[in-house]
Amino acid sequence: MNTLKDVLLVFTVVLLVYVLYQRLLQVLGKKERSKRYARVSEKLEVEGGFLKMDMELEQPMLLELSVHTSQGELLLAPKERSLEIGSHNLEVDISTLKSGRYYIQLKTPSEVYSRYFELP
Repeated sequence: MNTLKDVLLVFTVVLLVYVLYQRLLQVLGKKERSKRYARVSEKLEVEGGFLKMDMELEQPMLLELSVHTSQGELLLAPKERSLEIGSHNLEVDISTLKSGRYYIQLKTPSEVYSRYFELP
């Protein structure tokens, strides 16, 4: 009787470890997860009244761009764009903004990315 209990206990523990391992692989699945997120370049340029930045997508998605003051006040209304797979050069007209500190917000279905910039 004790042998049967021990066998069932070991079987239950092995089954639990297997199920948890499979779940961990799903949660940490890097390839599937990374496709949902845009890779935004750290390079941010202000040139000729335009804010320029690069991003790369591994699946088509909608992107919403907006510019805010450093206190969070919306200055340039969100513009929604539909982007395809590949590299994209984003340009935002900021010629109407005065000197100061601002941030650009990129919103995709999976994340919200913000980046500060300063105008001299």
